[in-house]
Amino acid sequence: MMRWPFRLCAPALLLLASSPALAQQALIVADDATNAKAFRPQVGKIATFVCPAKLNSIREIWGTDVYLDESPICAAAIHAGVLMPGTSGQVTIGMGAGAQSFQGTQRNGVTSLSYGPWDSTYSFIKNNEPGQIDWYTTYDRIPDDFHSPITVLCPPKGNTDSYVWGTDIYSSSSAICVAAVHAGIITLDAGGRVTVTLQPKQDGFRGSVRNGVSTQGWTDPTYLSYPQPYKVTPGAIDVAVPTSAPAIGAGPRQAPTSGGASGPRTIRLIGFSASGTAVPIIPRTISLGGFSATGTATPIVPRSIPTSGWTGVGSMTTP
Repeated sequence: MMRWPFRLCAPALLLLASSPALAQQALIVADDATNAKAFRPQVGKIATFVCPAKLNSIREIWGTDVYLDESPICAAAIHAGVLMPGTSGQVTIGMGAGAQSFQGTQRNGVTSLSYGPWDSTYSFIKNNEPGQIDWYTTYDRIPDDFHSPITVLCPPKGNTDSYVWGTDIYSSSSAICVAAVHAGIITLDAGGRVTVTLQPKQDGFRGSVRNGVSTQGWTDPTYLSYPQPYKVTPGAIDVAVPTSAPAIGAGPRQAPTSGGASGPRTIRLIGFSASGTAVPIIPRTISLGGFSATGTATPIVPRSIPTSGWTGVGSMTTP
């Protein structure tokens, strides 16, 4: 029986996501009612959402900077200053423990209420750390005005129970992590970071079998590839270089590697920019070992940046 990549399947997934026992995320896209109570048992969990430009209503939220878990995420994001009103945007939350009280304030046109005590909270993360999604999370209902790539983390020990439509280009109703396995970006066993980028409309999707995943095909030019297609690519793992790193001069230099810090990091050397990939390290520990990247800059003076476990090729201007 042919299965169609329609958005009608999404409400059933939302029912699963609302159960505290499952504590999973069916959709990256949030609405005015989406909150964090499904993640209540998971202190330390990082979750990423896309908020639409227009919310149907601004619902009640509780707290300031630290919010009660039943506070709608998009309204709280505007209150916290991490989402501009009237624009779609990506926001990331981190689940916290309970609090004895929540302070109400008025910020950015949103009024929060006081409350307390409560046994579960969340706050917004501003360091670009990707949220961990589930193996059936889709990119369905993506706002028309949101076009930015979004990087998410697929957990290890996944499964292929969810449907995927397409080959290389996938429908937005396809499970992101399963599509990434099909595309050869990650594996079921290891999981890893993937970046999702929206693609132009097309006449349909071609099914195929790759890396142990069978995808569905669908063709109907009148629909112009409804819903919106996307592409998955490796999610860049940023690596830390202290801001005190010396400028690159006439010859190659060794980038400082001290600190051994974990979490998302960025390589910043004067005149050089790079994005790269690494062996997935779960959940959020970053190692220089196994990292590779190619970088570009104004092609005036070619340079290489040797760092233990890291290779890069680029060019830069002289200081």
